[in-house]
Amino acid sequence: MENVDFNTDGAPDGIINLYTETGTTTADGIWMIDPKFDTAFDATTGNLSMWDLKNSTVLGTENDYFFELKNASCGDEPFRTARLILGPYSGVALPSSGPPLDVNGQGCDGDIFGFDLFTVFALNSEIPSPHLNGVWSYNGTSPNFVGVVGSRLFVEIPNDPVDLVDQEVFELTYTVSGTLGCSGIEQTTVRIAMVRQVESGISEPTEICEDDILAGVYDVEIDLRDDQYLREEDEEGIWLTDLDPTGEIENEIDSRINLRTIYNDLIDSGNNLRFGCETYDFVYSVEDRSAVCMDQTTTVSFTIYEQLRPFSQPNPTPRVCRNAAGTLNLFDQLNFTRTGTTNFVYDDSFYVNWRLVSGPSNLGLIPQPDRLEDFNPSIDYYLGTINLSFAPAGIYTFEYGVTPDINCPSPNQICDPYAPPGDPTFSQNPCDVLKARVTIEILPFDYTGEDTSDINLCSSLGSVDLRSLLETNGIDPIVDTGVWTNSVGDVIDNNFVFPTITTSQDFSFTYTTTTSEGCIESSKLDFTIDKLPDAGEGSDAAVCSDELTITLFDLLEGEPDTTGIWTGPFGYISTDHLGVFDASDDMLPILGPGIYTYTVPANTGCPDADEATVNITLVTPEEIGTDRSETFCKLDGRVNLFSLLDRDTTRTGTFEDTDNTGALSADGVLEFETLTNGIYNFRYVVTNTLPCDQSSLIVSVQIVDLPIPVVPDPEFCILDAKRLDDVEVDVLNFNWYDTLESEIPIVDNPILLDNQVYYIANVDADNCESERLRVTITILNTGERSSTGELCTLDFQDGVSPNGDNQNDTFDLRIDEVYNLPEAFPDFDLKIFNRYGSLVYEGRRDTQEFRGESNTSVRLGDDLPSGTYFYIFTPNFENNLPIQGSIYLSR
Repeated sequence: MENVDFNTDGAPDGIINLYTETGTTTADGIWMIDPKFDTAFDATTGNLSMWDLKNSTVLGTENDYFFELKNASCGDEPFRTARLILGPYSGVALPSSGPPLDVNGQGCDGDIFGFDLFTVFALNSEIPSPHLNGVWSYNGTSPNFVGVVGSRLFVEIPNDPVDLVDQEVFELTYTVSGTLGCSGIEQTTVRIAMVRQVESGISEPTEICEDDILAGVYDVEIDLRDDQYLREEDEEGIWLTDLDPTGEIENEIDSRINLRTIYNDLIDSGNNLRFGCETYDFVYSVEDRSAVCMDQTTTVSFTIYEQLRPFSQPNPTPRVCRNAAGTLNLFDQLNFTRTGTTNFVYDDSFYVNWRLVSGPSNLGLIPQPDRLEDFNPSIDYYLGTINLSFAPAGIYTFEYGVTPDINCPSPNQICDPYAPPGDPTFSQNPCDVLKARVTIEILPFDYTGEDTSDINLCSSLGSVDLRSLLETNGIDPIVDTGVWTNSVGDVIDNNFVFPTITTSQDFSFTYTTTTSEGCIESSKLDFTIDKLPDAGEGSDAAVCSDELTITLFDLLEGEPDTTGIWTGPFGYISTDHLGVFDASDDMLPILGPGIYTYTVPANTGCPDADEATVNITLVTPEEIGTDRSETFCKLDGRVNLFSLLDRDTTRTGTFEDTDNTGALSADGVLEFETLTNGIYNFRYVVTNTLPCDQSSLIVSVQIVDLPIPVVPDPEFCILDAKRLDDVEVDVLNFNWYDTLESEIPIVDNPILLDNQVYYIANVDADNCESERLRVTITILNTGERSSTGELCTLDFQDGVSPNGDNQNDTFDLRIDEVYNLPEAFPDFDLKIFNRYGSLVYEGRRDTQEFRGESNTSVRLGDDLPSGTYFYIFTPNFENNLPIQGSIYLSR
């Protein structure tokens, strides 16, 4: 393609015209190409820019550049097709730089994406870009060569402190492959000078606690170039004074600073004591050694952290009654340092924690969580909130810890002052964690028992000892010095006499005590005096076994109490008074036949329970199995739906035509004749004994009705030697048959003969077939015209040039898309004579093609001289007449 000059202006342009190349005109139609190649093809003119096709043709991509000539007469069928085999083109490298390196380009080894080798190819209006389906190979053995990924070159050039421009030349070859009929490969070699990227070194941040500076650790100047702060840097770098935030660096080569001076400026004579943390960056820069690389900088960073100031609990220790309601914040017991107008209060929950040091319990203290995802922003962990309600009496000591990270907080991070090293919440701050303890005393009280409720007493008791009804904690005894009062404050005697009641009645009393130290305690007692239990009257009920959903309580008569439970067959015990059975709820038991007893238990003091029974009888419906589905070809004709049921399904039911197909008979036979492609549902119904509903299932029948293939009358020129697979069909899957009744498809792809008859049927993956279509083959002899007027003619080439260029090297009898004479005329005979009438070549099916050599006895094996020769091609098949003509032999 790189040598094609379409406009004949002396400069290659890589353009060909499809009409010219195929002997067609715009009157024959419009040439079309795969849409992904539209940018290379002008369908209006037929011009194809081969330079815009990015890949050469290789084995397996022979049909990528495929064209179809279409017109209105042929519809979707192409009038003619063409295929471009594009030879390989490996491109032209940019001009060499000349001695001493002789390179085509230069790159930097520091590019993480590598050096793009395609950038060293020339490209202009007369030089196309190389094909992209080639392969790069390295022509050397340098240990600095890392590899090529795609078109990206990767190398690692070592540092040479003597020669500041470290570089090495790498030679690589780009190879583009071709395919049969075009050149095998094309190659282009390039040389690349790769330059080392400069290095400004590696630096780890230095963290300093304020107390180290105050202790004089950093009073002496430090050198930023020490390996402690910067290592592996190139020596020729400078310090960027304009980026120095402190003024400590005096010039580009000054690398000495004083951190004590920086700290003194930071705290501003005590006006900025709560500076938190401050970072100072000093930037070391190394300029690139070649324009293809980049400058490099490294930042040497120092962070100064504010140290924590002391905090503590002042005396005296707070004293709280053990039964005091509410909460206490331990944080409120602490005093924090104040220097001048600066307060050092530490109340960020992300960086503090409370823990119990000693005491009977932790009083519900919520510590800081171990993980950030467990951190609840609605909880102020720093407060150390404790619950004073009924805490055990005694002295409690808690400890408050603060991590120095509180002065330099980071988003989405928690630090635990009590976390061990290695824990994700361990503080990495150079300053120390600070802790202080808080002590409180909880005083005892006179125990009045626990709040008690849900007590039921029988009215037959008459009276009750109220203190005996109170629940306890199992440890403390209830004192008898307290006072009972009702809701309006009236004093109630401990021996409470029941009033006369006709229905259940609720009572609420409070028992209160007071100690000498003023600790008040009270308990609330709620109880109900009940009437005698009533379970109602029983009944009998029938239930269908396929609808086991019922509530037993609804079957009782009268006005039963709701305090009972049900017992019944198979060990059934209800969880409430309802006795609910629901077949759709897997958490509930299954209802069984038998007697279910509802028992209302005796209340406290009532000696007898009450019972009522419900007798359940189950009626079983017919078991007819599960839904069924089957698929049939329409050609199967019919099916009896009873044959699709399970073997155990009773045949006493009937089928309902739920989809109203009209194709179902009374005896269950489904006729396919009126059904089309689709799924049809039929309901099978069996009548049951009351109270059971009908039993039913669905039988689904899928009908596969494939369309008959559409095959235009096949008409071929005998010269094409077409086979059965060449007949165009409008469906993807089909079978060919020799006869209308044949059961075995044709699989050997026979060559087509005139007036042959075949039958074709559409077929799907389940081997369903459509009705068969009769197809008659028409084969035109030479000289005959097709139904579209196209002449079946044999036009031999007009010359032979056996020079090895793969063009007209022989007198071709096989030309793709033109003719295949050995297949079309297996008994043909070809004679070639010189201008004197002497026979110099005679060919048949098993003879090598004529390539300018004699194979007759007169001059056997001789190379014939250039000149005009005459041939007679005798088809020896049906009515095809001999063809004679002349060719020119060129050497």
